[in-house]
Amino acid sequence: MLSMNNVELIKIAIVDDQQLVRSGISKLLTEYRDRIEVVFEAENGQQFLDLLAKHPVDVVLLDIEMPILNGFRTYKKIIQDALPVKVIMLSMHDDFEIAFKMLKDGVGAYLLKNCSTAEMVEAIEQVHKNGRFLNAFSEKAIFSGHDEQDKADRFRLKNELTQRDFKVLMLICDGLKSEDIAKQIDASKKTVDLTRTKLMKAFDVKTGNALMRECILKGFYKPRTDQEIKDDINAFEDSRRERRMVRLRGEY
Repeated sequence: MLSMNNVELIKIAIVDDQQLVRSGISKLLTEYRDRIEVVFEAENGQQFLDLLAKHPVDVVLLDIEMPILNGFRTYKKIIQDALPVKVIMLSMHDDFEIAFKMLKDGVGAYLLKNCSTAEMVEAIEQVHKNGRFLNAFSEKAIFSGHDEQDKADRFRLKNELTQRDFKVLMLICDGLKSEDIAKQIDASKKTVDLTRTKLMKAFDVKTGNALMRECILKGFYKPRTDQEIKDDINAFEDSRRERRMVRLRGEY
C-alpha cells in the first residue's frame, strides 16, 4: 500500500498481552501513518501467527512475556518456518543477557518499552530497510559478556558479520586458499574474496597474515593440527554427499 506521498508504507503488527500497551503504541504511531501502517494487533504469539497467515506484515513488534506463546517461542517459530517478517523484541526488562541472546539469535532490534516514539520509529524503519537496529542499550548488551565465545559473537554482531563470514575467517586461519574455502561453504571464489575483504575491514588490517594474527590475539581462533582440519573437511564432504543422496531419493 502507498501513502499519500507515494511512499510504500511499512506494514507492522503489534503483539502484546496488555491491550493498553497495544493501543498506546498504535496511537503513538498514528503520527507516522504516512510511513507506517499498523495492520493488526494480537494478544499472544499464537494469535499473531494465525493472523499473519491472512494478513502479511513487514515488521512485528513482539513482546517477550505473554501467555500461550511468548516472544521467545514465537520468534523460534518464525525462524523455523522461515516466515517473511522481521522482528523487533519489546521488553520491560533492561537485562543485557536476554538482549544479547535475542540479538545473537537474529532479531532485528531489542527495545525497552519505555523507549521514545522516535526511537521506535527509527527501529522499525532501520529493521525494515537493513534488517538491524542497534540502540545504546543494545550496544551495551553486546559488549557486556566476558567468555570467549560471547566475545566473538559480540564482535560479529557489532561489525555486522554473519555466521558464514566467521566460518570463512576460521578457514582462513586454518590456512586454506580461497578456492578450497569456496568448496567448504558452497560458494564461489569471488564470494570468498569479498568476504575476506569484509573481514579485513572489520579487523582494521591490510593483509591476510595480519588478519590471522588479530583473530588469534583476540581469542577468536585456536590453531588446529593438520589432522583436525582434514577431519573437518572430510566431515563436510560426507555431509554434502548425504544431502545430495537425500535430494536424489526425493526425486524418485
